[in-house]
Amino acid sequence: MGNNVWMPGLLYRYMLGELLRVFALCAAVLVMVIAFGAAIKPLAADDLIGPLQTAKYIMLAIVPMLQFALPFAAGFAATMVFHRMTSDNEILAAAAAGISYRRILLPIVALGAALVIVMVLLTQWVIPRFWGLMHHNLATGVTNVFQASIDKGLPFQIGDLQIWADRLRVQHHPQDTDAQTRLILFRVAAAELDADGRIVTDITARQGVVDIHQRGGRTYLKLTLVDTVAFMGRTGELVRTPKIEPQRAIVVPDPVRDRPMFMTQRQLLALRKRPDDFSRVNGHKIALAESIRAIEVWNYIDDQLASDGMIELAGPDRRISIHADQLVGGQFSTTDGRAVEVRQLDAAGPVRLVSARQVDLRPSVGSTLTEPSFDLDLYECEVVDLRSDGSVNYRARLTIPILTLPQQTWPDLSKLPHEQLLKRAEQMDGAVKSRARRLVEDIRILRLEIHSRLQRRYALSLTAMLLLLLGATLAMLLRNSVPLVIYIGAFVPSILDIILITGGGHMVRSGAVTTGLIVLWSGNCLLVAVLWYTLARLMRN
Repeated sequence: MGNNVWMPGLLYRYMLGELLRVFALCAAVLVMVIAFGAAIKPLAADDLIGPLQTAKYIMLAIVPMLQFALPFAAGFAATMVFHRMTSDNEILAAAAAGISYRRILLPIVALGAALVIVMVLLTQWVIPRFWGLMHHNLATGVTNVFQASIDKGLPFQIGDLQIWADRLRVQHHPQDTDAQTRLILFRVAAAELDADGRIVTDITARQGVVDIHQRGGRTYLKLTLVDTVAFMGRTGELVRTPKIEPQRAIVVPDPVRDRPMFMTQRQLLALRKRPDDFSRVNGHKIALAESIRAIEVWNYIDDQLASDGMIELAGPDRRISIHADQLVGGQFSTTDGRAVEVRQLDAAGPVRLVSARQVDLRPSVGSTLTEPSFDLDLYECEVVDLRSDGSVNYRARLTIPILTLPQQTWPDLSKLPHEQLLKRAEQMDGAVKSRARRLVEDIRILRLEIHSRLQRRYALSLTAMLLLLLGATLAMLLRNSVPLVIYIGAFVPSILDIILITGGGHMVRSGAVTTGLIVLWSGNCLLVAVLWYTLARLMRN
């Protein structure tokens, strides 16, 4: 009885010692080769700036590559060790001593279970952080990227905004702001692009300032342009303004925070509950908030016209009163078809009276959710000078820029949770409905992506244990074959397993959740089936 207990313990320690030694050697070789392969793309793209950064990138890549190296190293180690033990009749001797194949494989099962736990910890918590460190290692900073773009005569692009400049001066820690860095641009051109890459608004400025702020681990750009001329692509007119200063800062994309691939399990689960924290969702939420705010402003002006017959707007050095009956689709009109009257006043009193056949109100460049501003376009105008003898002249078109609604406060709708924002959008039509559908769809896609990524990580973790067991059982069954041939027998279904895991993950992301999960886990089911068949033949023999 004592020998029967002692013999498996000694055998287990011997097997595990041999297996761990070969496993460590195989894993070290595989992970270094795969890590170097991961560095080929940034090396070819000239993203790494020197040998030290290259070495650091490869060292950081070792940890993420473990998710691929460990399963195959485990399978190869099990194949080599058990093939040698079988060829030397050590397994046969243990079986003859009364130790069943199940008991022989017991330490392999225990090692496989430990490997699954290690893989789960790596894929769900450790590896995402190292992906982030790898990308931070390649990042050279906003200031350097901006400087390089200007020096090469290329535009600096962030989101749907492109900025050109003749030259740039960097000022660190400017005294009049809490920004860490200020970029002073000379002879600036900025373009706002639509989803198809077409220019919506084109602005030229004598000088521009970009303040770079670092808050909460994120980078924000605050842009100011002075002495500007804006070309409105939708209407085709030029608008000259002394200063354009958008109130909302530009958030610099951070791949570590803006891609689920770089997020730990805890971060993914938190993001699934609060999708508003995701930059892509937040961008669509802001777009929806802007559409809702435009409708609310339009309705407010229309209500004022209905009650008072006029609305007053304020500019930097003027006041404008518009006498009309209604505002429909951004156009003022009267019920009896008469011309719309627009009076301009300054601090001294009335300046001019304009009677126009068509008066359009549209958001101006720099309009924000909390401070909406407008440009007023007047067509077929009869202009009366109220400061002289009442002389009259005619203008085909007249634009009055940068007007606001005085003494009216507007809350920032982008701060609301998306549920409240979507509820506000339910009673609205047009662009609001379209953007609401886009926001809902983006949240759905994000949650599917999170679900897909979590399932893929778990499935890949289980593959390590199955490949370890499959390599051991095949080595015992095919004792007369070459070890490399045996390993190929385990390698081929494992490759198919990874392909199915990846393909099933993509299916889940595309919305076919049930089918995708079946495909995703079918790879592991295939390995279980091959393992079961191998064990059955081994027991029979």
